Amino acid sequence: HTFKMQRASCLVNPRAGYETELNYTPTEAPLNLAVVGAGPAGLACATVAAERGHKVTLFDRSPSIGGQFNLAKQVPGKEEFYETLRYFTHKLASLPTISLQLATEADASTLAGYDRVVLATGVVPRSLSLPGWDHPKVASYVDVLQRRGARGG
Repeated sequence: HTFKMQRASCLVNPRAGYETELNYTPTEAPLNLAVVGAGPAGLACATVAAERGHKVTLFDRSPSIGGQFNLAKQVPGKEEFYETLRYFTHKLASLPTISLQLATEADASTLAGYDRVVLATGVVPRSLSLPGWDHPKVASYVDVLQRRGARGG
């Protein structure tokens, strides 16, 4: 962005580059919020909402926080994602108004009692649609990073 004379931004911190414009102020009407998805967006939403004074329950069906960052941190040169997840782990522990519900599917009955629900469930990796994509030696990046399926040869 910088070389195109555009404002720099951050994948994880929405305030980066907007520090004088995006200010989080304490709420005058605290809500009971559910955030579904503990990837980067869900983590940022939950921690900012809690800092503003809302009560937050953060759900993820995975047994750990991070979402796709848990794959991305394995890519050589992307080790900084470990630090991002360490930061959010400490941040969650420091905010007593966040209840972390890991390994939990959030369905309509689970979410019924909340004032608001935020869906931050991330992405589904794209399927390949190239000739030969179904060959036994072809694997998606998810399969490779999770050590499943073919890897070269």
